[in-house]
Amino acid sequence: MKIHSKYNLLILFFFLNVFNVVVAQTTQNTSKIDSLSIVYSNNLYKNPQVAKKAALKWLEQSKALEMDLQVARALYALGNLGNISGDYKSTITYTTEAITLLKAVKVEKGLAACYNILALGYKNLGQYPEAMDSFIQCLNYSKLTKNKVQESNAYQNIATLYLLQKEYKKAAENLDRAANLYRELGDDDGVLTTLFNFANILKEEGKFNQAREHYQTVLGYREKEGNKAVIAYVNINLSQMLVEEGRCKEAVIALRKTMSLLEALKFNSDLVIVLNDLGLCESKLGHRKEAIAAFVKALSIGQNQSLQLYNSDIYKNLAQLYEEDGDYENALKFYQKGVITGEEQNSLDKEKYVANIQERYETELKETRIQLLEKEQKLSDAELQKVELTVKRQKLIRNVLIAGFGLVLLTLIILRLFYIQRLRVQKELSLQQEENAKQKISEMMKDHKLSVIERYQEGQDEERSRLAREIHDGIGSDLAGIKIAFEHYVENNHDQSQSNRIAKAISSACVDVRSLSHQLHPLSFSKIGFTSFLNDFIDQISTKSSIEIQTFFFPEEEIDQLPELLLADAYRIVQELINNILKHAEATHADVQLTKHEDHLNIVINDNGKGFKKNKKQGIGLRNIKERLHKVEGDLDIDSSPGNGTSITINIPII
Repeated sequence: MKIHSKYNLLILFFFLNVFNVVVAQTTQNTSKIDSLSIVYSNNLYKNPQVAKKAALKWLEQSKALEMDLQVARALYALGNLGNISGDYKSTITYTTEAITLLKAVKVEKGLAACYNILALGYKNLGQYPEAMDSFIQCLNYSKLTKNKVQESNAYQNIATLYLLQKEYKKAAENLDRAANLYRELGDDDGVLTTLFNFANILKEEGKFNQAREHYQTVLGYREKEGNKAVIAYVNINLSQMLVEEGRCKEAVIALRKTMSLLEALKFNSDLVIVLNDLGLCESKLGHRKEAIAAFVKALSIGQNQSLQLYNSDIYKNLAQLYEEDGDYENALKFYQKGVITGEEQNSLDKEKYVANIQERYETELKETRIQLLEKEQKLSDAELQKVELTVKRQKLIRNVLIAGFGLVLLTLIILRLFYIQRLRVQKELSLQQEENAKQKISEMMKDHKLSVIERYQEGQDEERSRLAREIHDGIGSDLAGIKIAFEHYVENNHDQSQSNRIAKAISSACVDVRSLSHQLHPLSFSKIGFTSFLNDFIDQISTKSSIEIQTFFFPEEEIDQLPELLLADAYRIVQELINNILKHAEATHADVQLTKHEDHLNIVINDNGKGFKKNKKQGIGLRNIKERLHKVEGDLDIDSSPGNGTSITINIPII
């Protein structure tokens, strides 16, 4: 089972620019309605709950006074608030009522703004065709009423719709249109909003550093304004980039900060998405209890929001966490819920798809009937012409000859087209065969290179093994014999102090020879434990030299259980890098860190030595390491400069 993470959050910022219509109704209680409108505007982004209460009271009093235009304004305000707070279904309900009312009283001003809000509601619910239709209506009414503010808003919102569909070029084109209109109007706030959406495009394209700069610019202005809603949205995007970059520890801190902002604003829909990301990060960090708590909280909120699309993934994430904790009852329960929710969502999607196909079918059927009627009319006209042509025989013969000539000419043209098409296909086939041949040659060269590297490294390992046996069986045996003979000699010798020193020297030489033979050809790591063997090797290095070396293994038991061949490669790489530090770095301290991830083993070795230039010619040791990594499809990164030490990072895939 795999933990899912999806939904890239794209938030649109726009401002309440409601109808500039002179209300020709009674002015009684108008001041109170205006005060409610001001309370709504002042709290829209800072305290949405207060803004909602004001808007509902505004709507109630407007209906009581039968002030249609004020009712429409209040409905628009509630629809706008629904988009900001994540209650998108209420957005569609309120703005549809506002549009119906404005059309009933024959007021065109304000329709552009209503269609803009309506389109945003459809977009946020994933109903993209309806959203695009509403944006087009917004543009039509904007041009009809010469409302450039709503026209620029529409272009900007259309850009976000294309962004959701991953059509980044079209999104950028519409953002440029919106930005030009905002500059023409002198609307700095609108330009700032387009900057936010450009940051969204960069984020979706994976250009996180550039996106982060734009988000920070927007955040700086909004913090000065005290616009809490926009601050929350920017923080959501910054947090999500940390999640996508795999920087889970930083992401957890940012997500919790964002949660506090959203909880204060009571933006529950956005809170569900942040909780889902938080659960994923906590899970990756091994904090299962915190992850479970985040997912459960997300579900408790998401049940009452328009977020059923994501509940299936949350259920499955919970199932995996309970399975890892051994709680198979809950694991099964949540997995079943995830499957059921997913099937329900798929069923809804299928129904929408079938309805769309049915609508297209009926439209095409109507068009076909119209075409048949036109053809029947043409046939009737042709029959009348035939009757006239039979009277004029000479004219008929001439027309037949002309038609025959045209038919022959058409036949020749068709044959020519077929011939050209055949030549084009043959040319494309030839190019494809040539390309396939090049790819095959490239693959053969790659396989040959890998084979050469493997044979070279196998030869190295065999030579190490032979040297280890020679040292152990030859020099080791000789030293053991010398030690035994010396001990017999010492029994009759009275100079004990000198004899003890010689005996210790011989014992030390035996230990060194045994250690050297083991380093050249270590025993099976499954018998002695890889981390223990590597620690012993590094301890011996530290004892014999002035350098202090610290080791870190995460998690140690899982590293010891890795495949023998992978551990052998890792040992040779670490051994070579430690030897390089001893020979060249002039360091006093070094760190060796091995971390097992889900799909690769990460090795990081740092020292505080003299460092080196990256363009310096590399020695045999680094070349051997690169060849060994090339064989296992690993990668290596070196960070070093003169006087600043060296940091080497290596990733070896776990197959």
